[in-house]
Amino acid sequence: MPRKTKQPAPRRQADRRSGAGTPADRLIRAWIDQDDEAFAELAEELIAGGRDGVLATAIRKLSDRYEPDAVEEFGLALTEIGEMADGAPAFDIAELVLLPVVAAQALPDPAPLASGLLSSGGFPPEPEMRFLADWYAAEAIGGLSPAALRRLLLDLVAGRPPADLPVLAGDAASQGTVAVLLGAAIFRDAPTAEELESESEALLEREAEAADARAEAFETWRDALPPELTGGALILSPCAPSELADQIHELLDGAGPDIEEILDFVEAAREEAGGAEIVARLAAGGEGVELTVLTRAGRTLDSRVFGEAEDGLTVEDLREALDGHIEILDDEA
Repeated sequence: MPRKTKQPAPRRQADRRSGAGTPADRLIRAWIDQDDEAFAELAEELIAGGRDGVLATAIRKLSDRYEPDAVEEFGLALTEIGEMADGAPAFDIAELVLLPVVAAQALPDPAPLASGLLSSGGFPPEPEMRFLADWYAAEAIGGLSPAALRRLLLDLVAGRPPADLPVLAGDAASQGTVAVLLGAAIFRDAPTAEELESESEALLEREAEAADARAEAFETWRDALPPELTGGALILSPCAPSELADQIHELLDGAGPDIEEILDFVEAAREEAGGAEIVARLAAGGEGVELTVLTRAGRTLDSRVFGEAEDGLTVEDLREALDGHIEILDDEA
């Protein structure tokens, strides 16, 4: 993945007022004044120093004066700074990387997924990529402060178990639990002169093409995962902690199927079957995708259309949601 150069979003022009006041006040002032350099420098100092209390005070003070969206933007900017580090003796830049999954039942063995992910071709060759062969709760990661995220990153780079994050046992998860594989991208060397001057249109185009190829390689790897390896879990795309909430919201609010609702429908039909083996048939139509559950002998138990045609829900989406839960007799596009 590319080296990040994130900056806080524009708010209003800086008026270059005095640097007096508490650290929390100065952090807020730099943010409001759009003094991105001062904001980044002070935020880095506070995060590196583990001063969670100052960051929490700044967020509380900001929330007393501004709308929730503005406070969320401020917190996100701090998270983006906390999830990466640079200029350390052992590396030039390091970034946290997550692979989120949505459990269909107990989580699968994380070790083969972690090793397979590293060989998937989904990451650039420049950084050293590491993924821990353990599950961690997405909710727990989302609750970490920027300083705790920084400690987490440094633990990974140093090869230490994360001190701020307990492991999530596979059998502690249930249907719908969002868990992550935790990793880091570590750039050992400083960027070359070409990388520092990488604003040429041709180079940016090559980088975009390479990113598209890596995304395609990841999707190929993900699509080839057998059900016995995933346990029916839905594998999302790699992301940073600052992107995790958007990943989950996109899953819940997007065109994809409601996994819990679909599985509840299948289980209700299974109970109606009275112990008989059940199978499913999928068919795309003008109103969405029709799911029919029937016994192996051919008796129809129930049928329902999921999604709307304009939602973009496909037979493949529904087949993926049912993977590992029921045999699909046929797919009709």
